[in-house]
Amino acid sequence: MELRHLRYFVAVADALNFRRAAERLNVTRPALSKQIKDLEEETGIRLLERDTVSVALTDAGSVFLAEARAILADVERAVDLAREAQDGRRGELRIGSVGQMASGFLPGALKAFGAQFPAVDVSFVEMTPIEQLAALGTGEIHLGFAYGRDAEQVAGISSLPLVRSNFGVSVSQLHPFADRKRIPLEELSKQTLLSVGAEAASNHRRDMLRIFQEEGVTPGVLRQISGFDALLNMIAADQGVSMLPEVLDLRNSHAIVTIPLDVKRCILDFTMWAVWRSESPSLLVRNFVRLLEQNRPVIAKQRAS
Repeated sequence: MELRHLRYFVAVADALNFRRAAERLNVTRPALSKQIKDLEEETGIRLLERDTVSVALTDAGSVFLAEARAILADVERAVDLAREAQDGRRGELRIGSVGQMASGFLPGALKAFGAQFPAVDVSFVEMTPIEQLAALGTGEIHLGFAYGRDAEQVAGISSLPLVRSNFGVSVSQLHPFADRKRIPLEELSKQTLLSVGAEAASNHRRDMLRIFQEEGVTPGVLRQISGFDALLNMIAADQGVSMLPEVLDLRNSHAIVTIPLDVKRCILDFTMWAVWRSESPSLLVRNFVRLLEQNRPVIAKQRAS
């Protein structure tokens, strides 16, 4: 049995006339009669009572008609849903989460995306930026975020810069540095310095050590914190200081201030990227990236060091 058998049967049942049904289907009357006969022979059910002048549904035919309509409606709905998914208007979009770091651009993009594509389910997966690059390759997430100068050069990955800023010194509002206008890097050598992520794979740690190295200053105690939210809580609790982008406003959310660093030579740049697989990105990803681009902050927020 094929779908056309059901369509032909429904057309005849609606018209109760083979000639009119054949015209509606754009087939010949003999061809339509053969299809109905084949359907009855395959099912072993007499669906229509017909003679030379009239056509009527049998009791079995009436039951079969209701089910045939439901099947055809389900098929039509399946096609519509698949077409919406193909067009990027339906499906699931999994995004790597970066918490507070995305507060300047992600809420606006999510709101616009939800308004334009209400049938798409957006979910977030908690993982570090390093983990997100790997998760893109396995398909665990569709879109992630990366930090650093070289994120745009990762093979097979497309990227969009979202935030560019300078690193500053992030401290609790209770810290002695909190009212300072600038902090010489040398003074950080006496502080516990907090970085996020595993030591062997922390871009944050690498960037902070680069700044010390380029300035010829020896850092003090470095302590690794497993997640970004935990890092912020440690800074707020005055358990250490860190280097975070100046553009990140943490005063109201965590009572943390970020103060410009006073350096002589090194570049204090921080860049955050949206990243996704270059190979055949879905329209879901393309649509979301377009809205990210429209909602990202002004990215030229670097000051001269």
